Amino acid sequence: MPQSPINTANGAGRGTPANTGTLYSVRDVAQLFDLPERKIRYWAQTGFIRPSKRIDGPSDRKRLRYSFRDLIAIKVAKELLDAGLSLQRVRRNLDALRLKLPDIDEPLAKLRIRSERERVLVEDGGGQHTFDAATGQYLLDFDVSSLQQQAAKVLTLPWAKQSDENDERTAYEWFRYACVREREWEGVDPEDRAFCDARDAYEKALDLDPEFAAAYTNLGALHAAAGDLDAARDYFDEALRCDEEQPEAQSNLAALALRSGDFDTAIAGYQQVLRASPDYAEAHYGIARALLEVGGKGRALAHLERFCHAVERVPADERDPSINARCDQAKAVIAALREELGVSASPS
Repeated sequence: MPQSPINTANGAGRGTPANTGTLYSVRDVAQLFDLPERKIRYWAQTGFIRPSKRIDGPSDRKRLRYSFRDLIAIKVAKELLDAGLSLQRVRRNLDALRLKLPDIDEPLAKLRIRSERERVLVEDGGGQHTFDAATGQYLLDFDVSSLQQQAAKVLTLPWAKQSDENDERTAYEWFRYACVREREWEGVDPEDRAFCDARDAYEKALDLDPEFAAAYTNLGALHAAAGDLDAARDYFDEALRCDEEQPEAQSNLAALALRSGDFDTAIAGYQQVLRASPDYAEAHYGIARALLEVGGKGRALAHLERFCHAVERVPADERDPSINARCDQAKAVIAALREELGVSASPS
């Protein structure tokens, strides 16, 4: 989302309440606003509120940090969500707020954010500059200087000086570990240790590399398996933002549409995948299921045959047991459809 620059103090060290150049970790932000760290990460990873700063970490890695200006966005978002506004409307307010916080001579501590009827207004301490954010039916009124003081207090807590910055693992190493733990999850209980470990490891990978498309896709699939379809959809969208040609994310979005009963959207989504990746087995299987729901039996038969052929090209010892089971089911449906439609077996 667009951001206009704002004058802040130089440096990234921890400072006094007047130092608007201080940067904040996910843990700092979670403590300041009494929010779970996972929610802060989720907002960042799905593009709702991303940390705007990067600092050097061990082994020349970059770590994301929140500026004080980011804290203002989080404060506004939390107030608006608590007031019952939809996420979409909150996004609009935040976009507008970022655009309309200009370069001003007064320090950030003098800004005040308030509501007036249906408008969110940002004004400087002298009342000479007032910026209308976006329309919203809520009550919002807080001093930025007060937020600075609260943030400074959080940074004085003992745990605030501790971090995982000595962990030398790379984003890819966290991703590999997440894949291992995900395979160990039985797919039932989202409170299971393996699920939590996999989720947390994918999130750590994304903390280190916010453009890691495969991590977004796997994290989305993990949430979908746990039944959180909204979070899954957000992660798949982020995967496609990073890699618009990734077939897995697009196929998974189509699968969510199929799961929700939106068969036309599912068919369109799978068709898009197959245009780019004509042999993608999961897309053939998914579109066949969607076509059967809308009466497209002949087309479904063709896609099921393509699915089985794709599976059989994979060496038997490399196949996942679940795909073998689906292939067997598909063959049973193929036989039934051939008999119903009077179609002979296609040559192998």
